[in-house]
Formats: sequence, C-alpha cells, structure tokens
Amino acid sequence: MNAPPGKRERGFSLAECLLAAAIFSLGLLGAAAMVTERVRETRAAHSYFLAGMLAEDLAARIRANPQAAAGSDYQSWQAEAARRLPGLQCAVTPAGGASAFRLELRWPLSSEDSGRLVVWLGR
Repeated sequence: MNAPPGKRERGFSLAECLLAAAIFSLGLLGAAAMVTERVRETRAAHSYFLAGMLAEDLAARIRANPQAAAGSDYQSWQAEAARRLPGLQCAVTPAGGASAFRLELRWPLSSEDSGRLVVWLGR
C-alpha cells in the first residue's frame, strides 16, 4: 500500500526503535542495581538492629547478675543469639571493676564485610 503522492508516511525506523530499547534497558539495569543495593543495606541495618537488641538483653542479664558474664546464663544467651543472628561472636571482658564489662559483638554481613558493635557496662 503506497501513500498518495505528496503525502509522507510517518512512523519509526528500526534504528530509532533499537535506540529507544537500548536506553530503556539501561534505565532498567540502573533501577535493578539500586534495588539490589537497597536490599543489601536493609539486611545490614536489620542485623545491626538485632545485634543491638541482643546486646541490650545480655547487658540486662549482666546488670542483674554480674556472674552471668561467664556462667551458664551466658552460654544459653550465646546459643539463642547465634540462632537469631548466624555467625555472631561475642566477647565479654572485665573493664576494670567488679561491675564493669565490655561487650563486643561481631557477625558476618557478607563474604567481605562484617558488623561490629561494642557496648560498655558499668563504671
């Protein structure tokens, strides 16, 4: 079907369509990268929140009973903490007094990064 003489056919060429598709796909790749990064950051923030809650729980146990820093109460806390935040390692060290302690929690965030939280208790 030919257009009548003097009238131009309108439409898009194949090159224009390919260029538009390439630009659109680059935009989608950028959006996918942003979503992936936000998911990673959300997971990291959640693990920091969990570590903070676990540190608060252990701090409350130690404040209630300073001997809990080395006893079976600490062992049960470690088992529960490792279940909630896999790979969590906690070190409780005396900080120069009978009721002063330093809690250090470490856990893996990714294959090359780890989280760390330090809490000081007592005076």
